[in-house]
Amino acid sequence: MSGVRRIAVMGGSYGNLAALEACLADAAAQGADCRAFLGDSIGCCGHSNEVVAMIERGFDLFVAGNHERQAVLRSTSCGCGYSSAEDEKISCEAFELATAGLTEQARALLGTWPDSRIVEMEGGRVLLCHGSPGYTSEFLYEAELDDLRLEAWLDRFDVRGFVCTHSGLPFVRHLAGGRFVVNCGVVGKPDHDGDPAVHYAMVDLAGGEARIEIRRVTYDHDNWARTMEAAGISPVFIEPVRTGIWTTGIASLPASERFRWLRASPERRAGTASWQPRFLDGEAWKRTLADFRALGLVTDSEIEEALALLDPAFPFFAAMRMADSVHLHVKVEAVEDLPHERIEALGTRPENERPGYIKYPFPGGINLIFSSIPVAEEDQLGSAPRPKPFVDHYGIDLRRETGLVRALFEDSVSLARRAGWPGKPQGGAGRGVFCCHSVVAEKYWVYPPAEGSRWTRPLEFAYGPLQISQEMNGCDLRPIDPRHPEAGNAAACATAAH
Repeated sequence: MSGVRRIAVMGGSYGNLAALEACLADAAAQGADCRAFLGDSIGCCGHSNEVVAMIERGFDLFVAGNHERQAVLRSTSCGCGYSSAEDEKISCEAFELATAGLTEQARALLGTWPDSRIVEMEGGRVLLCHGSPGYTSEFLYEAELDDLRLEAWLDRFDVRGFVCTHSGLPFVRHLAGGRFVVNCGVVGKPDHDGDPAVHYAMVDLAGGEARIEIRRVTYDHDNWARTMEAAGISPVFIEPVRTGIWTTGIASLPASERFRWLRASPERRAGTASWQPRFLDGEAWKRTLADFRALGLVTDSEIEEALALLDPAFPFFAAMRMADSVHLHVKVEAVEDLPHERIEALGTRPENERPGYIKYPFPGGINLIFSSIPVAEEDQLGSAPRPKPFVDHYGIDLRRETGLVRALFEDSVSLARRAGWPGKPQGGAGRGVFCCHSVVAEKYWVYPPAEGSRWTRPLEFAYGPLQISQEMNGCDLRPIDPRHPEAGNAAACATAAH
């Protein structure tokens, strides 16, 4: 197609008929003389045959996405290319839903769509693709894009600009010489910013200037969510339509984009929002810790340090936001000598009790663990004993085995390196981490910088559900700070009975 002045570019309808219809109406009102669809017509919203028919009627140009490619191949995989296995798994479930009732006529039509198209517009040639000019399933995120790579693609295809979709996060990147790159977003779901509206791109090159707009389109998303419910579609795919916040695909986003809805929230724009953990209650922490201070089991400085974990300035605040609980591990002379009756009068009961070890859970996701058995490699060095009680470390419990939580756990490694916190892994690759009679999938320990830090004690990031047994499983002691002069002499484990 040549001589195009104003082109509306859309992608990723995923079967969302209501949103697609609203975007087509908006494009007509904006005077688009050409409409292009960049693939992923079918997906998590079902209604596959209906959406293919709507796209065939409503668009002039078509490009195949990974969903079209895989549907033609009769694959059970969506071929999305997510970096998170959990994200890919859920997307494949949506793909199977989308292709289950796809007619042969609709499947044949999808097979006619090319992998890319070049449009001769007034003002320059524009490449249309799904993921990137090189790969159908490549996610292009603005925060990760280098201008040199983008310009190399433009040179390769001899175009002024290209428009893609796939990632679900729209952007416009203006390059030297009036060239450009656009991600048009998707019309089947919001862009994870807490706004249920959807997006597409309008490109106008007439007159030489690149006038590019990401159009925000509202529609009756609540009614469409009810339509999805009536079709028996899983809530994991319905919730984003209602809330504007994704339930899947988040772990594969760049770290800077995973909580974009917090940045974009109306409360944030109005200056009234405050960062809060999702499952933790700081006010409940204060009450509980004050009670233990009155019992003489924690100090003011230890409480201050614990509460500082809830501060957005904490380098690992993203993991804290998704933590199920945090525990203070307090070393005492003898667990049996603790004021157990007074502790239980605070409204708790022992959750986990063994000789020399006891755990007390409290509302708000704050737990107190007391031990008089060896729990750290330093305990085996024969060093001069430290006056007790004292907080040995703070534990951040990431119990939910979701893609996002896993990604946040893995992020702690690179975050620690960048923030100057030495670290030490435990477990992983199928080997759990054993702590006396409990086990978790994996841990990562970090140690605050020697100078200038509000935090002084080791931090434990524990990933996966806590499994308890009646038997002693062995004990992976807390690793010693790698900077300790005796670090090379510390034993990794008190026993070998794993």
